[in-house]
Amino acid sequence: MIQRAHVIGMGRLGRPLALRLESLGVNTERWSRTASEGVHPLSAWETAGDGEALFLAVPDDALAAVVAQVLPGIGPNTLLVHHAGAVPAEILQVAPEQRGVLWPPMTFVAEQAPNWNTLPLGVETDNEALRQWSRQLAPNAFDLTSETRQALHLGAVLAGNLTAAWLGTVEAHLTEHGLPLEVLAPLVQESVATALKGKALNSVSGPAARNDRSTLDRQQATLAQGSAAAPDLPLLHHILTNCILQHHGYDRLPPFQATAEAH
Repeated sequence: MIQRAHVIGMGRLGRPLALRLESLGVNTERWSRTASEGVHPLSAWETAGDGEALFLAVPDDALAAVVAQVLPGIGPNTLLVHHAGAVPAEILQVAPEQRGVLWPPMTFVAEQAPNWNTLPLGVETDNEALRQWSRQLAPNAFDLTSETRQALHLGAVLAGNLTAAWLGTVEAHLTEHGLPLEVLAPLVQESVATALKGKALNSVSGPAARNDRSTLDRQQATLAQGSAAAPDLPLLHHILTNCILQHHGYDRLPPFQATAEAH
């Protein structure tokens, strides 16, 4: 379907995307706001010529400005695609059948090429040809609507970003006691792997899952002493412990009482 394409943005997604397109036999032109070897400056876009697709791999807050810059120079049948999880497709300012969103709910690491054969790729489009072609780009592509993409993006934030933030809070607690987070790596990896098999709360072990109130009371008393490095840890522990207790049919902890030391 796509034989010639443009990729704008040479960041963590744009570079591997351009390489992936070329591996599929797509003649790919690279563009960026700053020129470099093999990359055209976006300021020269008016000389770009036509193409079957234009992939906008730019930061979310730059999408509107880039669309406004490139829109006058695209062909009437050129597909516009962006890759942002939370930005509406309408920002592309073309008819629904001429646009799409290909969003991988995944963190891209610099200098580490993604495995496109296993990468999940959410697809929101009214263009059936683009929908089918996306399975060549990433065999694990799956369909999304505008609503389900927003829901999945929030889920990605909760499961990805906030998991990292939680581990950072735990790391701060351990560091205060001269302990490295790395010693818990096998536990975390096994817990996450088990939870991802489904019914995550059923996989939880520990004092809350067995309603061990004496251990929970001791932990809460320890946390109530406060921590300058992890001041939110008492509240986070209280909230998540209650999630486990409630799931297993046990009484929740008494209402959380913040202490001056904890804040």
